[in-house]
Amino acid sequence: MNDQSYNLSRRSFLAKGSCGMMGIAPIINTLSQLQLVNSAAASTNGGGSVGTNYKALVCVFLRGGCDMNNVLIPIHLDASNTNTQAAGYAADRATIAINNGVNAPNETIPLTLPGNERFGLHPSLVNFANVFGDGDATFLTNVGTLAEPTNASNYNNVILPRQLYSHSDQTTEWMASVAEGPVTSGWGARAAELLNDTWNPNSEVSMLISAAGNAEILGGSPSVPQVSVTSTGAISLAGFSNNNSPYGQAINPQGNYRNNRPGRRLQALEEMMGYSREHILEEGYSTVVRRARENEALILEASSAAAGLGLDVDGIFSSFNANSNVADELKAVFRLIAGRECLGNTRQIFFVDYGSFDFHQDINLDMAGLLTDLDNALGAFNSALKQLASADVNFSHDMVTSFTGSDFNRTWTPNSDNPDTAGTDHAWGSHAIIMGGAVNGSQLYGTFPELALGGSSDIPGGARGRWIPTTSVDEFTAILANWFGVPPGSAEMTTILPNLDRFPNPFTTPDLAFL
Repeated sequence: MNDQSYNLSRRSFLAKGSCGMMGIAPIINTLSQLQLVNSAAASTNGGGSVGTNYKALVCVFLRGGCDMNNVLIPIHLDASNTNTQAAGYAADRATIAINNGVNAPNETIPLTLPGNERFGLHPSLVNFANVFGDGDATFLTNVGTLAEPTNASNYNNVILPRQLYSHSDQTTEWMASVAEGPVTSGWGARAAELLNDTWNPNSEVSMLISAAGNAEILGGSPSVPQVSVTSTGAISLAGFSNNNSPYGQAINPQGNYRNNRPGRRLQALEEMMGYSREHILEEGYSTVVRRARENEALILEASSAAAGLGLDVDGIFSSFNANSNVADELKAVFRLIAGRECLGNTRQIFFVDYGSFDFHQDINLDMAGLLTDLDNALGAFNSALKQLASADVNFSHDMVTSFTGSDFNRTWTPNSDNPDTAGTDHAWGSHAIIMGGAVNGSQLYGTFPELALGGSSDIPGGARGRWIPTTSVDEFTAILANWFGVPPGSAEMTTILPNLDRFPNPFTTPDLAFL
């Protein structure tokens, strides 16, 4: 073993940064945490490395295949203005249809849209209806995985996505934006691999952060590994916690190792991590553990920043009754956005996972609750970002764009005529939500499908209404990547989205100008 330890600057450590040096005093004297506090304090004392040049993408994945046919619903506006799509919805969805008729204020929530478009939202989406009405959100309609442009006429003659109705395959293809051929990385990871050095020269932690464990969209980059966080911030080492802190058994309130077994064990681990090793496997393991501890310290620092700005994050989310898993994950993401100076990245990609939406039965009983939780979480997250913009002069609401994805949509017709047990099955083209200050909101984008069995949007052969996507995930992702800073037609765009050139140019398509 090479007896060369990492040098620490005590003067740098003692410097007081503005990243939120609060609430973590009992745990900041471990070796790797000292290293991270050094760098955080140094960058902040120098005026900050992020400033106003910040953008973040937040993917909210609705796992299981969310039935978006019951999220964005064609409606009748009045008795004299019959909507053919709305009539078809009520007839075909039958036992699982939301009341979308005339004067149904307690059912579908009408949206104010340009022109003669007549759509409403599922009644659980009260907060999102306000976000949409304020211009902070929109839908991209009928988007899905495509290997090449596909319609009912050429369906039998084109390459189709692999295992079209498989949860695992369609999730992988959606997150990779590769509908054929081997998948080795997510598109977020490819973006980070190509552009992290340019965008994030002062990076202290990965630009790829998941609040839901390992995420395929962020996986596969050899140089920018994804980092996982919990709803309260960093993931801590197991075996040292008590009721007061993640390391309460091992470290006393003064920040010193306790003279007990957990204290000695943690001290030994920290000291071991401070040395380099000649054996490649030993050094590799040590590096992984050391990076995890470094990330933990920095994420704890970043997570404290919102309080330093006078923002009561828990209070904001509580005011929306946002107390579900998806709310906790978005709360963790928000805290890291508020503490972005500690992370040092001008570009960041976050991942949030929520489900399960795989309702082959009991959709009437269960989906409303999931949508309520999602609605409260999105409403709270959008409100928190707006309040951050008021509290932080270097932040604006248009710096963060959130978007949803899902395995696929569900069949148009239910699989039972019993309202107590009916569900829907795996389908294809779906609708995606895009939310944020940069969104051209309060309208619909893409091409809304013809809601008719055997119609122009349905796959041939009577498949109970499985809409063929009119916009590919590749095109959708390209607009997001361009907003993020990837130039259209660039080598970077081609590498991130290798199949994009199979589709019409999304940057000249008005129906895709949602950002």
